[in-house]
Amino acid sequence: MDLLIGIAIVLIVFFSSSIIERKLKSIERQNNRIIEILEEIRDRK
Repeated sequence: MDLLIGIAIVLIVFFSSSIIERKLKSIERQNNRIIEILEEIRDRK
């Protein structure tokens, strides 16, 4: 029983960390795009 609980915890941690990683990469791409837009606006002035 303890082994099953241990395996379940490892799986939960693994999947939640991969979901968090994907969300962070998405946020990073959005931030990079915002930076590009702001640089374009700055360069126009």
